[in-house]
Amino acid sequence: MTMRMDDRRCFFARCLMAALLLGPASGAHAAREMLEFEIEGQTRRVLMFVPDTRSTEPRTLMVVFHGRGDDDTAFANAVQLHRDWPEAIIAYPRGELREASTMRGWQYRPGDQGDRDLALVDRLLEETARRHGTRPENTHAAGFSNGGHFVLLLLAERPEAFATFTVIGSVHPGFESDAPPKPVMYLFGRGEGREFKDDWAKTVEALTRHNRTQGPLVKFMTCCNLQSPGPGGAPFVFGLYNAGHIWPSDGNQWLMEFSQHGWQPAGNKQPGTRAEGEPIPLIQP
Repeated sequence: MTMRMDDRRCFFARCLMAALLLGPASGAHAAREMLEFEIEGQTRRVLMFVPDTRSTEPRTLMVVFHGRGDDDTAFANAVQLHRDWPEAIIAYPRGELREASTMRGWQYRPGDQGDRDLALVDRLLEETARRHGTRPENTHAAGFSNGGHFVLLLLAERPEAFATFTVIGSVHPGFESDAPPKPVMYLFGRGEGREFKDDWAKTVEALTRHNRTQGPLVKFMTCCNLQSPGPGGAPFVFGLYNAGHIWPSDGNQWLMEFSQHGWQPAGNKQPGTRAEGEPIPLIQP
């Protein structure tokens, strides 16, 4: 998302997000850990929730990036993906301050801030692989607002490190990359400012081009449309939710279902699609 949008609304979003997803705790539990890395003279940290039971299979790793002006702990307390998905390893990295800013966030483009955030992701993935045996095919990235913008940077710069990419509450109409397509889910609030309507639609178009999707749209989950890939492409899921600049109330469920869907390599029929059918009109914000 553009910095203008984050600057105006990150405080509002942070306050509202603290009220989301309050409910009964799950019977399963995850151990809370704090990882720290020294990167270019700066201490970076990642809040981790790791299942407290053993598994014979590689663990799922979900890395979730907060929006601008937030931090790892507040974001984790608001979203609580680790509560809803205790079988997975959930990582909440913390963004750092930019020059002349009092708000934490993530780099927007390659080379920005010396690529400090890409370096953090590299170190985090190396460490979780060493400690927990995580693998790229079971590793996923998701981000909200400025964190969603950073997920698009990861799609362009680290496509092989993650199996899926989820972007929530962000716009990037000029996105383009020569990186290989990967499964992407893009969610945006109907209550976002009307001035972002065109940018949302153009971001959908940009990701459609990047993922080389084609053909009819198929209803997917309760939120979204799915467009299947053409040759050499990857599936693209996108939809609108009934809120403004805030993590959606059903976001955790959608994120879990999307990342565990079992997407097939390009050229195979994707689960949940149909070979024939009338196109479904593009949903409007």
